[in-house]
Amino acid sequence: MPGPIDSAAHKTARYVLIGALLLAGAWMLQRFLPALSWAVVLAVATTSLYDHWLKRFSGHRRHLWAALTFTAIVGAIVVVPLIYFGFVAVRETATLVRAFAESSRDGPPALPVWLHQLPTVGDWIQSQWVQLIGQSEGQVASAAVRAHPSVLHWTRELGLQIMRRILTLGFTLLTLFFICLNRERLSKDVPYAARRLFGATVLPILDGVIGAIRATVDGIVLVAIAEGAIMAGVYALAAAPHPILLGAVTGIFAMIPFAAPIAFCAVAVDLGLSGAIGGAIAVLIAGGILLFVADHFVRPVIIGEGARLPFLWVLLGILGGVEQFGLVGLFLGPALMAALVSVWRSWVRAPVEDPGN
Repeated sequence: MPGPIDSAAHKTARYVLIGALLLAGAWMLQRFLPALSWAVVLAVATTSLYDHWLKRFSGHRRHLWAALTFTAIVGAIVVVPLIYFGFVAVRETATLVRAFAESSRDGPPALPVWLHQLPTVGDWIQSQWVQLIGQSEGQVASAAVRAHPSVLHWTRELGLQIMRRILTLGFTLLTLFFICLNRERLSKDVPYAARRLFGATVLPILDGVIGAIRATVDGIVLVAIAEGAIMAGVYALAAAPHPILLGAVTGIFAMIPFAAPIAFCAVAVDLGLSGAIGGAIAVLIAGGILLFVADHFVRPVIIGEGARLPFLWVLLGILGGVEQFGLVGLFLGPALMAALVSVWRSWVRAPVEDPGN
């Protein structure tokens, strides 16, 4: 019979083999890791929604049809806005190019009247504006001549980047489909495998990670959607152009820490340049108040309570996750922080054995 040394050696060798296989698999699938991460985040965040959706189906293939239709709905929610924003971006870019061409032919566009009426600096702003437009036109013309040979290369690179994003989205939805299809088995197999590898102490860590992902989705995505909807109403009252589109853009920016002011400040500047000073001030005040309430009261409560983390660690997890993993780091960062905090709490709360006994 093998002794305790052989048993320990076998266990160590097994863990080393498992770690090597995991590293090899991660290296092989490194280009697909973003898609897999997004699929896991979507699956965890939509667990309760999928439970309600699954109850609508019956029969032998209920899991197949529920997973297929649910994935199609998630894909439509993601793809349709992207297509819409793409068409709007192309249209707005064409309008901007046309306006720039007209300004090149007819002279620089006039500044708002209220800028001319500013004491002392009004004339200076007008002269600087004319000089800036003249320099920009010359630089754009010369740059267009120099960049002509590289237009094909730039277009090819842009096409490759778009194709990569499309493939990432496709693999994300495909992975989400299989996760939903096998969700009941995965919900049993994953904790069982983790418990066999690391013991029962790993279960609170898994619960903390799942809770952090759900809380982060609620605290970031849902709050950002609410901010975008409210700001769309503010833009409409301020007579800003395309208030729904600008509200959607503000909601997207609100998902990134400290990025929402870029959106509503840009709208305020546009309103100010068009002469709507009151509307610009209203947008700045409403955006500042909304951002303050969301970031200091709503998000800390939702994320902190759901993930059982102090908001400082949530914020550090979000910022560090975005820096290291991109947008998916918005959710992976707090999940990683929740795992680390769970390990720390299990250590500091475990009873300490007295070496004298």
